Amino acid sequence: MSTLGTTKKQKLKNIIVVDDSADNIGGTAQVAYITAKVLTNRGYNVVYFAGCGPIHNRLDGIRVVVAHDKPFLCQDSKIRGALDGLHSKETYSKLRALLSEFSPSDTVLHVHSWTHALSSSIFDAIADAGFKAIVTLHEYFLVCPNGGFYDYQRNEICHLKPCSATCVLRNCDKRSYAQKLYRVARIKRQDRSIARANPKFCYLSDFTYGIMCGNQFDNGDPSFLPNPISTEGSFDSGASANKRGYLYVGRFDAEKNPRLFCEAMTHLGLEGTMCGSGPLLEPLEKEFPNIEFLGWCEKEQLSEQFRTKRALVLTSSWYEASPLVCLEAMFASGIPSIVPETCGATAYIKDGLNGMWFANNDLKSLCRAIERLEDEDYYAKIRQTIAETFPVMRKERSYKTYATRVVSLYEGLLNE
Repeated sequence: MSTLGTTKKQKLKNIIVVDDSADNIGGTAQVAYITAKVLTNRGYNVVYFAGCGPIHNRLDGIRVVVAHDKPFLCQDSKIRGALDGLHSKETYSKLRALLSEFSPSDTVLHVHSWTHALSSSIFDAIADAGFKAIVTLHEYFLVCPNGGFYDYQRNEICHLKPCSATCVLRNCDKRSYAQKLYRVARIKRQDRSIARANPKFCYLSDFTYGIMCGNQFDNGDPSFLPNPISTEGSFDSGASANKRGYLYVGRFDAEKNPRLFCEAMTHLGLEGTMCGSGPLLEPLEKEFPNIEFLGWCEKEQLSEQFRTKRALVLTSSWYEASPLVCLEAMFASGIPSIVPETCGATAYIKDGLNGMWFANNDLKSLCRAIERLEDEDYYAKIRQTIAETFPVMRKERSYKTYATRVVSLYEGLLNE
């Protein structure tokens, strides 16, 4: 049989997972690790290319290559750190050396983050070596200088066009206006590198795409790659009558708005428990003695809180992209979440179905949502919906489903 006119399909063999950190720090690093793990379990050769260490033992058995000793902000020379943050030659050299061991015909790179310890020079290395890559957009650093569409000086969401004249003149940065200008310069340098590599961008949901759509790299046909979470263990919903009080889980930073949770619990006279750490923890502990502060909670302690609390309350005042704690609470014990309508959790927490929405940074709106869940009949209805939809949602977010999705994306990219 003649094979003229046909193209042999490229077979995927190797995946290089790219992330700022090889440590167990934050949600993005967690998803990068899961990506490496599930692909290794499927028999692919996986290399983890990190901006810096330390290398966490969860990566044992996976080859790890580290570009730097420290993140850019922590380097001994601030000038060197700043220059590397714009475009790191060392990152470029180490990634090019790694790529020289592989062939573009059977290898794909999967980038999760790059701004803290790698820089956009990774995209120049990818372009110059002729490889293809996908990028999961966990935050908004593709278009927004501070990565959050958030004005940290005013503690409010920013609606300005990123890098427009008005944006450049606005001091929105956590640290200083000089840092803001540095971030603008970084974006401009980044744009050139990304354009050269032409990676495939994957959004976490319709919500995050809605925030970033229309950017210069948006072709109008977005790909979506929801973050996976562990679905191990049985679903133990427990009796609604045994669930009391409300739970906050997260960092104690201004953009997470933990004060709003404290104010709502105090106003309503309800039990409130907070898990997490950060700069606002100590002052809130002093101001709200009626709230139970547990500090940072390990997985087992957090699971116990999910089993005993009535609902999870998320108070972030920024466009939080994909807070998985809502799903973790739901999968652990079938409890709903109360989330801001300006939060990425609205992609899977639906108002009046498996949770409640409230207006961003609005105490009255939050209290109304909580009061709805204090109604036993309404609460039972919400939890019934969660129980009915749980199997589908659990499958949708499983590691197995995630692995199938990313492999399909990789193979499609290799054979474009």
